Amino acid sequence: MVAFVASESTSPPLKKGDRGGILPICRQPGLDVHVLTVSNTYPPADISGVGSLVFELAHLFGEAGLGEAGDEHQDAHRVSVLTRHVPADDPYAVGVGGPKILFPLLAGWRFLRLASATPYDVVHLHESDGVMVAIFHRLARLLGLRAGRSRLAVTLHVSYVRERLSVRPIRADGKVVSTPTGSERVFAWFRAPLLSFLGKLTARLCDGIATPSKVTATEIEEDYGVSVDAAIPNGVSRWIARDATADEPAAGGSIDVEVDDPDSSAEGWPVVLFVGRLRTRKAAAVLLEAFAVLLRDWPQAQLIFAGNGELREALEAHAGTLGIASSTRFLGAVPRAEMDQWYRIADVFCLPSIYEGFPVTILEAMAAGLPIVSTTVSGIPEAIDDGVSGYLVEPESATALAAALARLAADRELTRSMGRNARRAVREQFSIQATGEAYLKLWQKLLDR
Repeated sequence: MVAFVASESTSPPLKKGDRGGILPICRQPGLDVHVLTVSNTYPPADISGVGSLVFELAHLFGEAGLGEAGDEHQDAHRVSVLTRHVPADDPYAVGVGGPKILFPLLAGWRFLRLASATPYDVVHLHESDGVMVAIFHRLARLLGLRAGRSRLAVTLHVSYVRERLSVRPIRADGKVVSTPTGSERVFAWFRAPLLSFLGKLTARLCDGIATPSKVTATEIEEDYGVSVDAAIPNGVSRWIARDATADEPAAGGSIDVEVDDPDSSAEGWPVVLFVGRLRTRKAAAVLLEAFAVLLRDWPQAQLIFAGNGELREALEAHAGTLGIASSTRFLGAVPRAEMDQWYRIADVFCLPSIYEGFPVTILEAMAAGLPIVSTTVSGIPEAIDDGVSGYLVEPESATALAAALARLAADRELTRSMGRNARRAVREQFSIQATGEAYLKLWQKLLDR
């Protein structure tokens, strides 16, 4: 039985920063947990939900003063991130360099060096990219070495068994509107089976397993044959104001919004925003079909795609075929620091995926006060209260997607209300503080075993 860990933060305020409170975790009075996190992705070099989560947690714990230099512990930061590339001004991350494909091996060797010198309490992996760390950790434990004394945990964000099945033709109301690219077929036939195997191996070598949603936990238990300890929803710390003064969002970034990009027009209503990698399982072609329907009654509407991917050229061509290219904009990859302006411009956030884990982009949009239109797949219904903070529709239904967008377009007060509800849900359930506390509870559970 998996424990679903999600609760409103109840801890006192932080002394540093403005991220809210976080409960201290101690095995003994005055002893904070010392954690090494391993992640193949980390911003700004990589744009991904996993990387953003790891970044947010590292900075949350660091700003909370868990062993920060200058406090009573007089140690370096008590949280470290082992990743590929490190920003020059990031005090928490350690880079191994090299290409992404070599990260598991490079991370394994670097872990042995770090853990032999540093007494980590917990080593936490994100995805199977930490498989060599898990193998070396187990060997060190068997040999009685210092590197094997820590507890080892992993967060598996998706089941690659299910992700492989999502690489297929995408339909909109029964009509094929998108097909996988050659690289996606290679992923389905070669990389996904390998990643599934590595995921199973990593999970079985770990002392504790977490997932970002209850649905993902069930998938991992069924597909990988392991028991999940906790479902810990992702969290965000980015609170994007919808105007200069209000804490709660005003409806529609399309009204009196100042942005840095002088070419970005905010005069249309509604502005629909999609954020994510343009690949098959995101079903962006279904959104194009739905948007073409929306334009019949709302000809000033705009659709913005923030993200790059294998299907970008095909999607741009599809927009041209539908005759909606002039109302559609493809931004490509948008740096993390520049995303706030696009959340401000948008009126509605739409993610029509056929498979997900627990998308961070949905939480960011909710924190920006945007109502969400998405699908009833994976962990999405655990974030969206249908009819309250957005609308959920069946996947691959352009008709249902267009109807949900039209309901919001026709009622600006409904858009305001759902946006406020979405923002409130993030504050109460999906803040990075709540996520951090849930991870601390998991680590304490492992340390107490």
